[in-house]
Amino acid sequence: MSRYQALLFDLCDTLVHFDAERLPLIEINGRPTHSTALAIHQALIATAPIPFDEFYACLLSVTAEIAAARDRDHREITSHERFRRALARLGTDARPEAADRLVAAHMTRLAEALVLPPHHRDILEALGKDHRLAIVTNFDHAPTVHDVLKRDRIESCFDVVVISGEVGWRKPHRLIFEAALERLGLEPEAAFFVGDNYDLDVVGASGVGMAAAWYARGQLLEARSGYPIISDLADLHRLL
Repeated sequence: MSRYQALLFDLCDTLVHFDAERLPLIEINGRPTHSTALAIHQALIATAPIPFDEFYACLLSVTAEIAAARDRDHREITSHERFRRALARLGTDARPEAADRLVAAHMTRLAEALVLPPHHRDILEALGKDHRLAIVTNFDHAPTVHDVLKRDRIESCFDVVVISGEVGWRKPHRLIFEAALERLGLEPEAAFFVGDNYDLDVVGASGVGMAAAWYARGQLLEARSGYPIISDLADLHRLL
């Protein structure tokens, strides 16, 4: 019998795996690249005839600035805001509906690259018999998370889904973990966290008092500071 009442999971590269090769293959600066950039640009040029190179350079610049701010403050900046800033910097239509068109073009392709391993649904259903399940994810567009969970028929497995794009904080900030615990109505000692990113997931969850495991996805990695490592979510049955 597990001593934990709830199991909390990261989403990307834990519950679902990101497969970059499922993104459209396009040529950028003479090199074949899997990217959503062309789809976003096509949504843009429907209303603003801006060359791809100019658009792409601007988007890279805005994205880098947002990444730096996220790393510094752990505050979420949504996908909508990222594209709104890019449109404003390009000097074109930056109204909410214009940014929404770019978000839709990007997220449609991105969701296609998020793949649920077939055995994960069975694992979740089995774990859910003895535990409450939750997701805590850094994702800047909450509707896409819900769409992926519905598409893969695992949404009903989870009592709580906490998304940085909704709560405004990103892992490893304690507030995003505390939001999940509050919704579950549990103390940290009653919850166990699983994620693929050591610093964001394992250290972040441990910082609020949760036990945690590092999901290494088959990599041969040495344990850090005594945290358990699993190479497949099926290993959770043994670990718990």
